[in-house]
Amino acid sequence: RGLGGGPYGGRGEHSAGENGDATPQAGFDPNVPKSGGDNGGSHDELVDLLRRLDGKSYPAYHDIESSTRGWANDDDGYTLYVARAQSDPFAKPTRCRVIVKGDTAKFPTVSYQNRIRTVALSDFLNRMFYDCCRTMGADVGYAKGGGWGGPKGGDIDIAKPTQHVVEQSAVRVLQNGDVCAQFTVNLPARGRSIQGLKAVEIFGRTLPELVRKALVYTSLDAQVVTRHVLNVEDQEWVRSCLEMQGLVAFVPDGATLPRKSGADDTPMEDGGGESSESDNGGAQSGGGGGGGARLLPF
Repeated sequence: RGLGGGPYGGRGEHSAGENGDATPQAGFDPNVPKSGGDNGGSHDELVDLLRRLDGKSYPAYHDIESSTRGWANDDDGYTLYVARAQSDPFAKPTRCRVIVKGDTAKFPTVSYQNRIRTVALSDFLNRMFYDCCRTMGADVGYAKGGGWGGPKGGDIDIAKPTQHVVEQSAVRVLQNGDVCAQFTVNLPARGRSIQGLKAVEIFGRTLPELVRKALVYTSLDAQVVTRHVLNVEDQEWVRSCLEMQGLVAFVPDGATLPRKSGADDTPMEDGGGESSESDNGGAQSGGGGGGGARLLPF
């Protein structure tokens, strides 16, 4: 199974230190001050502040801005940072981020021991946060059409994942095991008055539940997490083998991507193909396309 042990394999050439730092991008610091005020305190103090803001003019939301101090939720093991609050209910939503401490997130070190695994795990957590927003209804704010004086906002959103697993800033697993998630909150209002009790529901109940469900290892299916990380690592390994085998593309058996032809959208029939042993101990078989000018049925 190579280095690492447990459900994660991987050979030495992919170990941390030789394939890049475990941090996705050099120089990334989640604690770099963002624009906005620098209030902060405990989670309970934030909730109390939001209650006091109920009914006040919308610009009073600037009181919850916290660039470096943050609002610490010790019960759920994370700190919330709020950038410059939106100036009115029709402006772009307010950018926020949470940093979940490693001793709360508790992801196995081997799951982010090198750059590829760090990118893969971060991608998985972005997908989980996005999915949880939708299953919980956190992405749904007040219905539009209420007019200027009607209720507005109240939704939480994060970058939508794609089919590609790439470095992104929505969710990152840091080298020390902390998890940083960046998202937006459309601060709720009625007309231009703050709906503080709705904001309490968002920051006091919905966000902690999102963190628990999407960013904490013990709340996730360990086998699903492992499979995602290893699949991404295996894909990178297969790509690194293409040139030495005289190939320019590889589609694994069972994939739904290949089609019979450009004029036939039905899946390509099973056939013989290339096969090789991946870093994580599994044979990777499928169809390989050689170099040269040719049309590939992908």
